[in-house]
Amino acid sequence: MKFGNSAWQKTLGLCVILMLAALFLLPNAIKPASAAAQSSIVLDGQMIDGAEPLVVKQTTMVPIRVVSQQLGYLVNWNQTSGQITIGDSSSPLVLTIGSTTANSASGSVQLEQPPFVRANTTYVPLRFVGSQMGLGVKWEQASSTVYLQSPAPEPQPSVPPTPAPSDNVNNASIDSISFSDNRLTISANQAVTPKSSTLTAPDRIVVDLPSSAFGPAMLVNSNLSLGQVSTLTVENSPLVKQVRYSLFSESPSTVRVVIDLKQAVGYNIYNEGNLIFVDLNQQGTAPPIGSNGKKIVVIDPGHGYQDPGGIGFTGVKEKDMVLQVGLKVAALLKQEPNIDLIMTRSGDTYPTLDDRAKIANDANADVFLSIHGNKAAATSAAGTETYYADAKRSKKLSDTIQKHVQAATGFRDRGSKQANFVVIRKTTMPGALVEIGFLSNQAEEAMMMQDDFQQRVALAIVAGLKEYLGV
Repeated sequence: MKFGNSAWQKTLGLCVILMLAALFLLPNAIKPASAAAQSSIVLDGQMIDGAEPLVVKQTTMVPIRVVSQQLGYLVNWNQTSGQITIGDSSSPLVLTIGSTTANSASGSVQLEQPPFVRANTTYVPLRFVGSQMGLGVKWEQASSTVYLQSPAPEPQPSVPPTPAPSDNVNNASIDSISFSDNRLTISANQAVTPKSSTLTAPDRIVVDLPSSAFGPAMLVNSNLSLGQVSTLTVENSPLVKQVRYSLFSESPSTVRVVIDLKQAVGYNIYNEGNLIFVDLNQQGTAPPIGSNGKKIVVIDPGHGYQDPGGIGFTGVKEKDMVLQVGLKVAALLKQEPNIDLIMTRSGDTYPTLDDRAKIANDANADVFLSIHGNKAAATSAAGTETYYADAKRSKKLSDTIQKHVQAATGFRDRGSKQANFVVIRKTTMPGALVEIGFLSNQAEEAMMMQDDFQQRVALAIVAGLKEYLGV
């Protein structure tokens, strides 16, 4: 069919001109993410059909239904109330059209821009999608593309665990081993009754864990089949050289942990829930952790071993930077007479996210703090921020840590905010996750690798914890 120079064509042309004028002249106009290229969303390397991002007041908005359904979330729309519910009834996330506040099982969440509906599609801020669904997010200006990356699965053992004999099907799983505050901490998935002894020439403490085997998180670190030994480095201890651990026996399955000493020392070995402590303080006469009114603080340096975390501008690995800061925090907390310290990791090991929360829960800790470094696609992204999951339980802690750490870094204040990170969602005590600065920012990365800067941050973390705990 052909159309000539008709009145219909002139009318259509006029309508197009008016629509374009309205789009650019309205003060709150919603625009495609780029006028120069077709905007798109790529999830795990696959482009999502019919999912075009939009920009509202410099905030990238993405279609929540398309993204959430791609990830397997249930999405329900109540037109009467203007509410969108994501997830099942046990842990729903509820957004309201036009409102900058969303509601989750752990409390309210503030949005950068309110959700809105356009062409029967509901749009929400990209940052919200990242923090609440655990996605990695990246905006590429040149191609007008939003890249989303699903959360990486928990690392799997590099070597399959040695199959347990049929009579050992109820072995306890040894999930993490760390050393801090002159105290060895072993975390298991069920109660274990340890057997200990001392040896001389050289001096060492031997701890056998009967009916136990290494769990997947420990097997990630190395080959721990029978006869293989792994070593946990211990820094700046006047008493301990190192900690070694291995599968001592397969039948019955037994894990052995050896503390290599610099000198003979007394020790106290005891259980707290599924945790096993070997305490060298006061020649082994120190009371159990948390006694005499002491506050139990759990410090969690993020990532570890095959999970490097963010990779910085010059290749710095987040796992290394946060461990350095965490060990400095541990050294300072060791000097606090009213605080007992537990580290989720004190070396290049990888407790899973669930294991980290479980360590704090088993210890009945008073406070949990996870230490991280940030990363963004834009190298200009900068600043310090701290997160909490449950506002009622943890916002005060997050606010206090943010105040002290941001003052120490001098970086942009990105605030204390809510997010659904596993380690602060699953801990039952007040918990926070601090992002010291951006490794993807060349200036901040350089600062974060300086020893005096790390010490300043560590001092700020301790000051924030002490203020919160009132000690």
